[in-house]
Amino acid sequence: MAQDFGTPPFFVAFRSEDGEITVHIDTEVIESASHAGILLADFSKHMAIALAQTGKASSPDAAMDEMLDLFEAELNNPTDTPRGGIAN
Repeated sequence: MAQDFGTPPFFVAFRSEDGEITVHIDTEVIESASHAGILLADFSKHMAIALAQTGKASSPDAAMDEMLDLFEAELNNPTDTPRGGIAN
């Protein structure tokens, strides 16, 4: 269950019925590219723990290793191109 911290989320992702992913990012709360990097690292750690807890990885470390391998591969050879822009 989501916890209400009194502020709106800064990152939300949705998957449509056709599999397309829509991402909303509130850049007002992200101070810099360096800050975004810290947020991505923290998110990755939480994701690795969740994958291990749900049996989708043998451990958080194994999940992180696989995530980092695919992260680098996707950066080097993207399977798609993000579209969109800033919407107010």
